[in-house]
Amino acid sequence: MYSDDTLLTRCQQAGTLVPGGAGTRKRGPTIRRIAITAAAVLLAALAAAVPGQAARPNVVVVMTDDQDFRSMHAMPKTRRLIARRGTTFSTSVVSFPLCCPSRATYYTGQYAHNHGVKWNNAPTGGFYKLKQRETLPVWLQRAGYRTIHIGKFLNETGERDATEVPKGWDDWHGGVDPSTYDYYGYTLNHNGRLQTYGRGPEDYSTDVYAGLAEKAIRDAKRKGKPFFLNIAPLAPHTEAAASQARVEGTPALPAPRHADRFAQTPLPRYPNFNDPDISDKPAIEEYFPEPMTEDQIASLTDHYRGRMGSLLAVDDLVQRVVRALKRAGAYGNTDIVFTSDNGWILGEHRLRDPLSHDGRAVGVKYVPFEGSSRVPLMAAGPDFPAGNKVKGIVVNADLAPTIADIAGARPKLPQDGLSLLRVLSKPSLLAGRGVLLETFENPRGVSPYKSIRTERYRYDLAETGAEGLFDLKRDPWELQSRHDDPRYAEIKRILKRKLARLVDCEGRDCRVKVGRLPRP
Repeated sequence: MYSDDTLLTRCQQAGTLVPGGAGTRKRGPTIRRIAITAAAVLLAALAAAVPGQAARPNVVVVMTDDQDFRSMHAMPKTRRLIARRGTTFSTSVVSFPLCCPSRATYYTGQYAHNHGVKWNNAPTGGFYKLKQRETLPVWLQRAGYRTIHIGKFLNETGERDATEVPKGWDDWHGGVDPSTYDYYGYTLNHNGRLQTYGRGPEDYSTDVYAGLAEKAIRDAKRKGKPFFLNIAPLAPHTEAAASQARVEGTPALPAPRHADRFAQTPLPRYPNFNDPDISDKPAIEEYFPEPMTEDQIASLTDHYRGRMGSLLAVDDLVQRVVRALKRAGAYGNTDIVFTSDNGWILGEHRLRDPLSHDGRAVGVKYVPFEGSSRVPLMAAGPDFPAGNKVKGIVVNADLAPTIADIAGARPKLPQDGLSLLRVLSKPSLLAGRGVLLETFENPRGVSPYKSIRTERYRYDLAETGAEGLFDLKRDPWELQSRHDDPRYAEIKRILKRKLARLVDCEGRDCRVKVGRLPRP
C-alpha cells in the first residue's frame, strides 16, 4: 500500500494535480486536500481489489403479516424479481403460527420454548418479553453492519414508551402499537421522534414504508458499510388498531389504486373448505361442531378480498426496493428475502374466529394446519442461485442463522435452526428432517399442541391428548387424519418419539433427523 504522500507525488507526476507555483501558492492547501481525497479513494479501490476482501452482501428482508403460502398469485412482481431470479423454498413453516412468537423466532433463531415469547401480549408474550440484548440485529451490528428497521416489530412495541428504540437498530422507523394495525392514522417512531400520519392516499402505510426504504437504502449506501434492512408491512393483516390488536379487526385495506382489483373476486373453495366431516379432527371438532353459515362465509369473503388487494401494494414495495438498490449501485451485492410471519385460514376445516372487533367471522392462525403454519419463502442475490427450488422442510428458526451466515456474524444464542446457505451447498441436510411446531397455554383458552413436521408428514399432539397425523403427499388438503389408521401405526410411533426429543430441545439438539419412514 502507498502512503498519502506517496500517492500525492504519483498523482502530481501523472498530471492529475498541478504543483502550486508562484501564481497558485494560496491554493496549495486546497490542492493538498484534493490530493488526500484522491488518495483515500485509491486506497479504498486497492483494498477492494485485494483477493478475499470482497464487500460483504447487504441483506433486505420483507416480512408480511399473516400471509398464507397460497396467496403469492397476487404478487407477480415479487415472483419475478425474487423467486425467478433466486431460490424458492417449497415447504417453509413457522414454528408458532402467531405474530409475536413467530417474529421472536425470526430475531433469535430459537423456538418459543427457548426465547420465551409465548403469546402476542403480556404477561406471557409481547415486545417486553423479548430479551433484546441478544438478537439478530445486535449480532449484525457487532459484525459491522448498519441495521435498519421499517414497520411492524413485535406486538406491544412502544406501548410503554413510544420513543423507545429497541437494541440493535441504527436506523429505526418502527410502528407504535396499537396504531401499527391501522393502514392510515398510525404513528411511527423515527429514531425517537414521533410522527403521526394522516388519512390521505399518500399516507397509506405500505407506500410510506416503501418510501422510507428507498431513502434508507440511499443513506446506507453513503455510509459505506454493509446494511441489513428489515421491512415489515402490515398487509395483509386485518385493520385492528381499534381493538388494540387484542382481537382481529375488519378486513385489510388495499391501497386506493388497488381498491377494485379483487373487489368482486370469490372466496376460494378449496377441497377442505367448510369441511362437512371433521370427526377425524377431535381437537377442533369441539369448537366447530357445525358447518359455517352464509353470513360467516360472506364475512370471510370480504376478508379475502381485502387481503389480496392489500398485497398488491406490497408487490409494488418490492419493486421499489429493487429499483432503489439498483440506483444506489447495491443491487448486485444484496440478498433479498421475502416471507411472512404466519399464514391465515379462511374457512378451511370450518375454521374461523368468532371473536373479532365487529363480531363477524374472521380468519384463523395459531393452528398447525397448512394454511396457518406454512408461509412463502424466497430469496435472491449473490448467495441464492437463480431458478433454484429447494425441497425439504425449512422453518423460520432458520432465518437468523442464515442471515448471520451471510454477514459473517456470530449469534450469541444457541441456534435451533440451521443456515440455509449450508442447505444450498449440501441439500442432504434437509433429508429426513423434522421441525417443531409448538404453542402454549393462552388467554383464549385454546388447547396448546406440539407437532413435528417433515416434508411429507405432520403429527400433532394436543395437550388434551387429541392427535392428528396427516400424510401431506397423499392428502395435501388434510382431509383425513391417519392417527388411528393401523397402516400408519409405525409412522406415528416414530414421529411421536422424535417429537418428544424436540419439545425441550436447544441448539444442535433441535436438528432432529426422522430418517426414512416405512411405507404406509
